[in-house]
Amino acid sequence: MNLYKYTITAIFSITALGVSAQDLVHHIPAEAKAVVTLKGGNLIQLMSVKEFNNTFAGKKITEELAKAAKGDLRTIEDFGFNLSSTFYYYNQSNDSVSYNCLLAPVKNAAQVDELFKKADKKFTLNDKLRAYHNYNSTEVVYWNDEMFLFVKSAGKEAYFLKPEVSKRLGLPVVKEFGLADTTATASPAYNEATDYVVEVESPPYMEVPQPVKRKKTVVRKHKNGKVKINRQKYKTAKKYPKRKPVKKIVIIDEELPKEENYETGDSTAYAGTNGYMKEIDTAVVNADHRIREIKDAKVESWTREMVAGFFAGDNHKSILSNKDFVKSRDEKAEISAWIPSTEHALLSFLPVSIFKGLNVFKGYGSASMNLYLEKNDIRIGSSLTLSDEMATAFAKINKRKVNKKFLNYVNEDKFIGYMAYAMDSKAYLEEYPKLMNKMYGSVYKDEVSMASDLFSLLLDEEAVSKVIKGDGLLIFNGLTQKEVTYKTYEYNEDNFERDTVTKTKMETRPDFLFMLSTGDTRLLDKLIAYGVKKNVVKDMHNYYELITPKNPMPVYFAIHNGIIFMGSDGQEIGQIVNNKYQGKISSRHKNEILKNNFAAYFNSKRMAGKIPYSELGSPQKLEKTNKILNSLGDIYIKSAPVKGNVFSGEISMDIPAKEQNALKYLFSIIEDVEK
Repeated sequence: MNLYKYTITAIFSITALGVSAQDLVHHIPAEAKAVVTLKGGNLIQLMSVKEFNNTFAGKKITEELAKAAKGDLRTIEDFGFNLSSTFYYYNQSNDSVSYNCLLAPVKNAAQVDELFKKADKKFTLNDKLRAYHNYNSTEVVYWNDEMFLFVKSAGKEAYFLKPEVSKRLGLPVVKEFGLADTTATASPAYNEATDYVVEVESPPYMEVPQPVKRKKTVVRKHKNGKVKINRQKYKTAKKYPKRKPVKKIVIIDEELPKEENYETGDSTAYAGTNGYMKEIDTAVVNADHRIREIKDAKVESWTREMVAGFFAGDNHKSILSNKDFVKSRDEKAEISAWIPSTEHALLSFLPVSIFKGLNVFKGYGSASMNLYLEKNDIRIGSSLTLSDEMATAFAKINKRKVNKKFLNYVNEDKFIGYMAYAMDSKAYLEEYPKLMNKMYGSVYKDEVSMASDLFSLLLDEEAVSKVIKGDGLLIFNGLTQKEVTYKTYEYNEDNFERDTVTKTKMETRPDFLFMLSTGDTRLLDKLIAYGVKKNVVKDMHNYYELITPKNPMPVYFAIHNGIIFMGSDGQEIGQIVNNKYQGKISSRHKNEILKNNFAAYFNSKRMAGKIPYSELGSPQKLEKTNKILNSLGDIYIKSAPVKGNVFSGEISMDIPAKEQNALKYLFSIIEDVEK
């Protein structure tokens, strides 16, 4: 069992079950790249520690930790942590190493000691400071009577691959050896401290004999009239002696487990997988182990230095000196997350080689997220700080509102969900080339500049914005099954030929209605007339059907009242163009759609029972899915226009009336999923 896995899970779970006590935030360094805060100030009123112990998650955590610690742990209070305080996760990194840290308050250090002793994890004690290191010191734990610090360190390969670093640490330097003369053998000096090489013989070099063309038969007449025929025999090409074998220099770069030991009396060892034996060069394996040991030793020294400074109370600046972090904190939030730079955070997790030299995320600053467990709903609010230039562009693009006429064609008694968005298409087309130039211009300056000019030349932003204004509303009414016919082939055993047969099957199709605002329909009218002429559009009297042979799902569309309608129900489109459609929408949905640049809604209970059995594969999965859908509340997603330099959004879920509170409701969902 992994002691740390369940201990950390327990820490993050029990954090929310206490009231505020000592706060360890001032121990987090100012240069932290990310901070996650878990507060329990108001959660103790929603669920007590005793109630948590009786939940599925509480029982599972206690059970697994008891197994890992080989002890009798009955409740999470036996772990020794102070459940009445705030816990933190933070990341601290530089160009050479990254530290993922968990900081927790300690209530009873003796209980923490006992937890490690029973798990056979030996630790040292130095003036009340305990320390535990795993086999290569990539995971370390330090604790005293006040706090518990878990650090998982990871060295960055890009740092160790630098030639100057490799030479200084005695690591292999990445080289390429060329063969200047094919007859000579490259033999660089072997240096045990710097280069680990193995000589491999290449196949013998041979010159392939070139075939000699056969001469034609020569016919000569002698004076006596006799014909003499001379036949030139084939000549065999000259055989050249074999050249000496050329030895290649190969840099060993193969990762093998550290725990394995291949040191034997012989220079080779054998490893088998599924009965297959493979010869292994133990010199290569041991060299790789040596490389790992050098890197691990360096990471260990960095980690020890970092932790020593942490507990020594060095005069380093706290994260509280960062005004943006302090501003992002909300005492009402149960969980908060903050990063100082979205650009740097994304580049840290994505391959550097892909974005080398590109400013794909330039203009995105700090970001924060807060989770609120309130009486009537569960809510997550997020915000992203933009640069002045990016904020100006977003403000122009998002200045448009959703068309109010859309609401006349919405029936909330029928739909399962919707998605509405609003942007100014003219502003978007004008700002798009600028954004592309900012992101890619540093590397592809000429190409992006030409593409931007061509884009502006071919598109008339003003004309396009009249045809497609930029706002839309998609309504999802559910899933329907319809019987469709299709052609296939069957093998005829009588005549050994394939016969074409027609069969039927049930297909699941989405039932939807999509609306777009338009101000100039002249181009659209021409396109429709052309489609009718070419038999790809069918005139259904006031509305049309799009004929697509490869897509069996029928799609109907119409232009009416300054709106482009497109949907899966022809009768519904017909009612709309004949002014017979009856709409219905509540004030809440109306405000969600009209007051935000983006709004989405999903009613999970209405979705339950509409998913066909064939889509999930088994009755058990279908039953479980429907049970979860019935247990969820209504889900809302929205994003507001940019305010100043901040772009914000929110996702929330209503709590069913039968549930006591948000926290207990979350744990009930977890239990439904795990059952």
